[in-house]
Amino acid sequence: MARREAGRSVCYYLGAFVEQRLGWLVSQLDAAVGRRTTVPAHPEMAALVALVCEEHTTALREMPLDAEVLSGEPDDELTRVASLFGLSSLDAGLLAVGAAVDLDVRIGALYGLLAGVATQARPTVALALELCGYGSMERAARARLGPLMPLRRHGLVQIDDETLPFLARHLVVPDRVVGHLLGDRSPDPLLAPLRIDVPPAGASEPDELAEGLRVGARVVHLRAKPGSLGPSAAVRALDALGIGYVALDLRRVPSVLDAERIAELCVLALREATLEGAALVMWDPDGVLYAQRGTYARLEASPVPVIVVDDENWEPAWFNEAVLELDAPAFVRPQRVELWEAAVGTGPARDADTWEKVLSMRLSPLQILTSAKAAHLHGAVRGGIDASVVAEAARRQGAVRLRGATLIARPSARLDDVIVLPRTKAALETLASWGRQREALLGGTDLVGKGTKGHGIVALFAGSPGTGKTLAAEAIAGELGLALCVVDLSAMVDKYVGETEKNLERLISEAENLNVVLFFDEADALFGTRAKVHDARDRYANQEVSYLLQRIERFEGLAVLATNLKESMDQAFVRRLHHVIVFDEPDPATRRRLWEVHLAALPAQAPDDPVDLDWLSETVELTGGGIRNVVMTAAFAAGAQGCPVGMAHLRASVRREYAKLGRLASFFDQPPPAAAPALGASR
Repeated sequence: MARREAGRSVCYYLGAFVEQRLGWLVSQLDAAVGRRTTVPAHPEMAALVALVCEEHTTALREMPLDAEVLSGEPDDELTRVASLFGLSSLDAGLLAVGAAVDLDVRIGALYGLLAGVATQARPTVALALELCGYGSMERAARARLGPLMPLRRHGLVQIDDETLPFLARHLVVPDRVVGHLLGDRSPDPLLAPLRIDVPPAGASEPDELAEGLRVGARVVHLRAKPGSLGPSAAVRALDALGIGYVALDLRRVPSVLDAERIAELCVLALREATLEGAALVMWDPDGVLYAQRGTYARLEASPVPVIVVDDENWEPAWFNEAVLELDAPAFVRPQRVELWEAAVGTGPARDADTWEKVLSMRLSPLQILTSAKAAHLHGAVRGGIDASVVAEAARRQGAVRLRGATLIARPSARLDDVIVLPRTKAALETLASWGRQREALLGGTDLVGKGTKGHGIVALFAGSPGTGKTLAAEAIAGELGLALCVVDLSAMVDKYVGETEKNLERLISEAENLNVVLFFDEADALFGTRAKVHDARDRYANQEVSYLLQRIERFEGLAVLATNLKESMDQAFVRRLHHVIVFDEPDPATRRRLWEVHLAALPAQAPDDPVDLDWLSETVELTGGGIRNVVMTAAFAAGAQGCPVGMAHLRASVRREYAKLGRLASFFDQPPPAAAPALGASR
């Protein structure tokens, strides 16, 4: 039944199109055949025209249709398309001539016979003009098929084979346009991979964007900073005006497309939005259009409003007309909470701490909805959904691959795993607290102050190698429920002038739009002290440092920098830091805890050669990294001997570690300590 009704619905639209347009075309074909009285195939053409006329004036008109299908007035799709795209009557006629060949196969045969070929053919430019009542020498009529005229500019008609003379080329109406003339509302398959459903979010009252669209703005540039509503602000404004939308995520566009292909994509997008009578929203966080900025000029000719959402700076010189430029409103916590509640529902069990981590993630409205859907899928697989499932789904949405960085999507470390001096531990807990409250205190207030300062947090971890700086950075990310992005300095630094700054700008900008902790290890290689200028190399090196100082001050996320040489950091940069946490060498008590943790990971210890924790913690002055190396070396040595780890293995490993570090181990000149109770007994 449903299939029959769908078929009749198509016939209904086809009948309306035929009655109002093909009837005219058939009469024009009849006249064209009459003018060709000397053509040998004239009798055959006359018979074919008579058959087409008879069918298109009786059969479709008399076809019985269900009352529910015929509800309302007949809809002439060609008239509607002409109105949407601003077509003239000649344009509409040319479009009808080009589309008719896909509506009735015999019309294609007539086109072929009229063109002097015995096969089916599409109409040539000359034939199309003739059928519309114009001669091939009429300049104004020919101009309507120019590349800048509506038919071709909007992709409604294509002219194939440019090697032929203009009049001999064929008119081709794309399948998507023909389908729309038949009432087919399915989306363009070429754009389907890019289309997204954007949730409207934000305040309900009208804003500047809605007012700009209401007064007739055609191209709107919506700058979306990290933590803003982004395309959801555009959809919210369109909803307020009762306008539909076609939204495309340009991050899905292959990176290999050149300017010509990007221009074709814009034509398809504008055509699709106009056919649907909707506005076009283009979400472009990666700057696909910006990289081929010549395509912006095509947007000005759009019959429908176009809203481009990105974080770029446009130049007025790119356009002939003024462009409305606005900033996307911030996506504040109450709005995020409301959307999470609506998307997840009240069913999942919510651990307060885990749920707070979810709410503190700076996800966009679209990411929240996608995270909620993923959480429901995982919950169905695991037999239930709770806050931890939601947090995992949200973390995956907020952390994607970054070029030039290693991404740890699920940091396993926590602050309890970081064994450092008490004052260092307290400073790390303060930093984690800042991260939890960052948006509430910095995002919605003027606490940062005026000017170009960002709303991010930047911390410096300074200390000797092996004191736990990297582990602490991972623990901070784990505490906040964020991914850790470890910057690969080799991928950032470039020998060519200016390339290092470009690489860092790209990485930092991408990180700002994600939920990650950006970690620069060996940061002094990038943020070192500026030197006196003796030659061009010094000047360019100073430019790199100066750029980094300015860019880090505008940072919108959470960044951690680690260095072994705090004194080599530029003092102007240190002033811009919110936290400077010093990782001192561990004292005996801290070393004892480190030995206990690492030795507890061993499968077994030699009962006849017990470990002397007192001697190790008091005598062996190593950092946490050194202690880990000693225990690992002892484990391998014991494994080679087929026995558990004993104190002898540890002493040999300590001697090896000291030699590796170039340090003098004078305590080995003394006799070994007396046997002490085993580690298990001392504990």
